[in-house]
Amino acid sequence: MFPKQNSLPGIIIEVKWDTDLDDKALDKLATKALEQIDNKNYEAEMRDDGITDIIKFGMAFSGKHVLIKTR
Repeated sequence: MFPKQNSLPGIIIEVKWDTDLDDKALDKLATKALEQIDNKNYEAEMRDDGITDIIKFGMAFSGKHVLIKTR
């Protein structure tokens, strides 16, 4: 999500989902989501627009369980 003002942070969210994961697997999946943001350079357009503060969220869901990691 692009901020309305460049002085505010941009937000990038990557969501992953799988079934029947334990806490450790859910943590790995959230980490994979963050890695995908970096590997596919999702922040490039924001940086090109002068946004320097970017918050990245890696979200992993399994049934009713969720784990969110940020960078």
